[in-house]
Amino acid sequence: MALSEWWSGARRPPAPDPSLWQLERLDGRLHMDGQDLTELAARYGTPLYVASARVLQARCRELLDALAQYPRPVQVCYSYKTNRVAGVLQVLHRAGCGAEVVDEYELRLARQLEVPADRIVLNGPNKSEAELVQAVEAGIGLIVVDNLEELDRLDQLGAAEGRTVPIALRVCPDVKPRGMNVSSITGSRRTQFGFDLKSGEATRAVRVAVARPHLRLRGVMAHIGSGIRDLRSVTRCVERLLDVQLEAARAGAEPDLLDVGGGLGTRLSREFTTWEMLTYLGFGRLPRAPRTAPADLFARYGNTVTEAVTEGCNRRGLDLPTLILEPGRALVSDGQVLLLKVGQVRERPGVGRFAITDGGAMTVSMMFLSEYHAVLLANRNAPLEGTTTVVGRLPSPMDVVYRGMPLPRLEQGDLLAVMDAGAYFTATETTFGGPRPAVVLLERGEPRLVRRRESFEDRVALDCELRDMAGSDDATHG
Repeated sequence: MALSEWWSGARRPPAPDPSLWQLERLDGRLHMDGQDLTELAARYGTPLYVASARVLQARCRELLDALAQYPRPVQVCYSYKTNRVAGVLQVLHRAGCGAEVVDEYELRLARQLEVPADRIVLNGPNKSEAELVQAVEAGIGLIVVDNLEELDRLDQLGAAEGRTVPIALRVCPDVKPRGMNVSSITGSRRTQFGFDLKSGEATRAVRVAVARPHLRLRGVMAHIGSGIRDLRSVTRCVERLLDVQLEAARAGAEPDLLDVGGGLGTRLSREFTTWEMLTYLGFGRLPRAPRTAPADLFARYGNTVTEAVTEGCNRRGLDLPTLILEPGRALVSDGQVLLLKVGQVRERPGVGRFAITDGGAMTVSMMFLSEYHAVLLANRNAPLEGTTTVVGRLPSPMDVVYRGMPLPRLEQGDLLAVMDAGAYFTATETTFGGPRPAVVLLERGEPRLVRRRESFEDRVALDCELRDMAGSDDATHG
């Protein structure tokens, strides 16, 4: 028996139910929003991303409804870095989301998509001068400051522009959600993010910000991790943020907003724990499929946030602030699937079964090193039969989609659907092994190409030598 079979045999989950992702099987083939995924793959080619506007809109409404009980304004600023395909962003903005951006590209993209400036939040621990200038000139709603030098730079830019710059201080609350690997925790003192509470750095930042004449300290912000299901950690984070908010009020600021960040997990995929990640990378032992989170995860999250803020402000005598949230994966993860076509299938006695696909490391990137995503057979219905290692087409041992995934016995030409591919897949894809895939958006039951497949010309467009060989008269053009 292959080692991967032995590791996973006693832990083998049942076949995933497509209805969990609002898919259905008709004549054995998976359908999304009435569209046959096998036909879409034949029409647009593979690898292929297929996104559902209906699911994206539903997730936005679900989160906004969960926060409707809060008596002050709420802004949901979608985290662009999670999935910044413009067609997906347009759906989210029409559903009521603002934008949380982390670089000049994302800020320009938000402005081009006509997101109101006061609904844009700029984040990041090492912002460039160009990013700060663009943000101040555009008059965006909030710049989250991560270091003391940035306070001075923004004060100078505000003076030059003759305006007061609205800021929040990113605080490191030293909160570590349970059930998460160390690479996904962002609120620990062991990370590089935010002003430290324990050392007094956050208190110093408050005093500096209040003393700067061209800065308006509107509040504080924190982000504690990605894929959060431990809602108690959210309460702890809010409590520590409100302590700093109170310091700001006592220092003479008039804080009127609280940014609780993002990071809420999804119902159907999850992060590996640190131990699971080590055993998977070291021994190929795929962790157990995640338990489905409660159907009311968003409602529980909304209740947790609003109760923590309301009760915490009441105890401290603070006015209730405007709430800002920066969700990413919670809004887009299950709204997109990745389709891969199986080429060669290889069975190696004593080792296991391999399915070589046209996807691989270029499409799944870092996600499959630390997350569990279900993989479904899309073009026919068949029972699970052992485990298969799904790989890409490169002659490289690094080109792996999943090791030891429970799957039916695959054949050449089969179509695999990688679920929950809306978060960090397109954002972290590479050209390691092939062009970036096309993205099709299903809207009102009809498919629409919102990003074409990358061409040879796209891939060499930045290569100055090839441009020179083609007779370019501007080899220095950026």
